[in-house]
Amino acid sequence: MNEHLNHQRTQREPSINEQAVRWFTVMNNSTVSQEDQENFNQWHTQSPLHRSAFNNIAKVWDKTGFCDEVIAYRTDGEFAKNTASHRQVRKGIFAGVTAIAATALIAFVSILHTSDHTYLEENENYVYSTSIAELKDIDLPDGSELTLGPKSSLSFTQSNELRAVTLHHGRAFFDVRTMQNKPFIVSSGVNTVEVTGTEFEVSTYREVTQVSVVEGSVKVTGSGSHLNTAALTRGERVTAPLTGGKLSAVSTIEDDSAFSWMNNKLVFNDTPIDEFLLAIQPYVENTLILNGDNTETVTINTIVTPSNVHTLLDSLPAAYSLKMEKKHNEIIYTYKEK
Repeated sequence: MNEHLNHQRTQREPSINEQAVRWFTVMNNSTVSQEDQENFNQWHTQSPLHRSAFNNIAKVWDKTGFCDEVIAYRTDGEFAKNTASHRQVRKGIFAGVTAIAATALIAFVSILHTSDHTYLEENENYVYSTSIAELKDIDLPDGSELTLGPKSSLSFTQSNELRAVTLHHGRAFFDVRTMQNKPFIVSSGVNTVEVTGTEFEVSTYREVTQVSVVEGSVKVTGSGSHLNTAALTRGERVTAPLTGGKLSAVSTIEDDSAFSWMNNKLVFNDTPIDEFLLAIQPYVENTLILNGDNTETVTINTIVTPSNVHTLLDSLPAAYSLKMEKKHNEIIYTYKEK
């Protein structure tokens, strides 16, 4: 078995902004099918992020001369009444999907190519990041508290409707301030985590989003079907592919050592060596690579801190049947069974 710690991403799924533009285009067509209407209702109600993105596009569109009646015509699930004004709206505005699609895409193409965020209004955006082996405790502008893991990055934006976080990479632990009618949404890849007030962790691991709840409850939503969701409570965890796919079954967090990283300590109990190397990668400058067959038979039992991580890496060949080679910016371990 040959394994590298970096994996190639699959084709990217359209962002929420891009999905909102598509639905805005479809729903402003003069001939909307019943299937499109039902699929839109499902998408629109799936997440506050979807509603916010759609509403923000509608607001920008409104500035170009479109009225609120056009948006209400579709988003409220009601077809226009048979009045002269509504007939005029339908005739003048729902003229065809082609012209609207072209104009909408031109209007939003710069936004979609310069931002990964699902909130499009002009709000101040906060970006936080950490370097190798660095840990940060951060007070967010809404009063929530954040612990950002090493080699991690996220951004935070809030509006009158919601608080939106995008975890770009790494891991973060949130202690969310409860705010009625203003949900706290974390995006990781195509997945979202929705809460009102709770303590939970979100991390990227092997190209998946992992969500772990310490207190309270959260709703995790993956891509695709509206049934691809999980409600987590205290002590539960779920994973989902970053680029889209089915959520895992909900599992139980066995002990508090899973969160020891917030005290600059990593605890490993019979951890396969490939998972061990992935976990400590944010604490070292070199890229860690593992080669060989049956590496899953090698398990690690140890405690790692930023101060002893390099010493421990150098000692692995003496403890296991590993050959270590340092080349350029890489440390390569090759396992050979005895």
